[in-house]
Amino acid sequence: MSEKIKILFIVNPISGIGKQKRFEKILNRHLNKEKFDFKIEYTQYAGHATEIAAAAVGIYDVVTAVGGDGSINEIAKALVKTETALAIIPCGSGNGLARALHIPVQPWRAVKFLNSAEFSKIDTCQVNGQFFFSIAGAGYDSQVARRYEFFPGRGFKTYFWAIITSFQKYKPIEYEITIDGVSIKRTALMVTVCNSSQYGYGFRISPKASLTDGLLDVVIVKKPEPWRVPFVLLNIALGRAHKSKCFEILQGKHVELFGNKKRWINLDGETVRLDQNLNFEVDKNSIVIFS
Repeated sequence: MSEKIKILFIVNPISGIGKQKRFEKILNRHLNKEKFDFKIEYTQYAGHATEIAAAAVGIYDVVTAVGGDGSINEIAKALVKTETALAIIPCGSGNGLARALHIPVQPWRAVKFLNSAEFSKIDTCQVNGQFFFSIAGAGYDSQVARRYEFFPGRGFKTYFWAIITSFQKYKPIEYEITIDGVSIKRTALMVTVCNSSQYGYGFRISPKASLTDGLLDVVIVKKPEPWRVPFVLLNIALGRAHKSKCFEILQGKHVELFGNKKRWINLDGETVRLDQNLNFEVDKNSIVIFS
């Protein structure tokens, strides 16, 4: 019999909608104990997940993020360019990276999914030295994420309400965008740089984006007339954003964005304040994934 896979589960007990409360029961019921030697650790403060993951490198074969996209980001950045793989049990709201990796969003299904998972590699990205694994967006994108953070409750209805209420007052900004040395200027509602195809909830902002092509997808969105908004949202939900007249999608390995006046960035669903000028880079096949 082959040696068991050593796997650590890092659980954020307060993220998303609280699915973690019954996680231990789900794990004991659905994880293949003959394949895995497992341990669970719970985070206690912001940044704790990164510390736990960093300490697990070289000791565990797999470190599993049990939480939302923010928790995944905290854990994944400690595993970049190591031999320890990242696995995901999605327990957040949007679960964008998990969906892009075709991981079931129900925790019990995600645990069963691990029983037949395989090792592979995906790209990782940075903006001004901050890691992101799914998306990083400036403009309206970051406004939605910031408003969502302060709204009571979680889930799709809250996220949709953040989209609508942010849209009403947000004014487009003029950006200068340089992609692999070629500069353009655009007045845009938002500029989102994608490693994966979606935010979460199935909202695919860049339907053809790949986690393994070594390229960044730069999504430039013009502000549509109010009557067009439902159709734009429908196109995003149906994976047809690239066909919308409001969307321009370009690709490159190195992206510079000038003019992010409010300095807020949506970084894998969490808002972070960076500089007005942003420098995006991609590192091909730089993290091991167990999925």
